Amino acid sequence: MKLGAKSGFLAPHFFNYAEKVEFQEIWLDIFPRLNLWKKDLEILALAVITKGTYRIKHIAYIDKLAINQSLRSKGLGTIFFSEIIDSLKKEGFIKIELGVEVDNIRAISFYKKFGFEVEGIRKKLLNREGDFIDNYFMAKML
Repeated sequence: MKLGAKSGFLAPHFFNYAEKVEFQEIWLDIFPRLNLWKKDLEILALAVITKGTYRIKHIAYIDKLAINQSLRSKGLGTIFFSEIIDSLKKEGFIKIELGVEVDNIRAISFYKKFGFEVEGIRKKLLNREGDFIDNYFMAKML
């Protein structure tokens, strides 16, 4: 059941101004929110965000953040993530949390650029082809 949705078109400086990039933000009942930037049928960037409930309603958790591989290291991720943080702040969240594999140095550096800090380590959380990988628990206060 859809609770709310926003959509529109963006033309950030990353794109040629003749291009229109569709933006969709969908909140689902008990399911996460999906933020999606796409052009035609190609997904440029997406984020899956879960809202806290009950005593942690003030926290948003980023379950997934992905940028189209052909567009990485070109500034799109910075623009997209900035929009997500601004949106969550406007909605009244005071904290954003996420998890990242401890050996994903590029992602850790990206999140730190936005003020995220490591709050803890979840030992052997992920199974990567038989190797158990630790995961940093990172957060940012808004």
